[in-house]
Amino acid sequence: MDNQQKRNIMAEEIWLNYYNNYLYEHQVITEKEHTRMCNEIAIHCDRKRKKADKEREQ
Repeated sequence: MDNQQKRNIMAEEIWLNYYNNYLYEHQVITEKEHTRMCNEIAIHCDRKRKKADKEREQ
């Protein structure tokens, strides 16, 4: 994975977490939904990192 891909994935992760926190702080989503989305965001970004690493190996 090159630096640009790392930056893009990191930027996406930061934005998703920021928005998730914003929704929770403004009581648009519940604590349970907030926690679930935190986990989903981490899984999503981890999969993107692994996919980018595999593509680079090929």
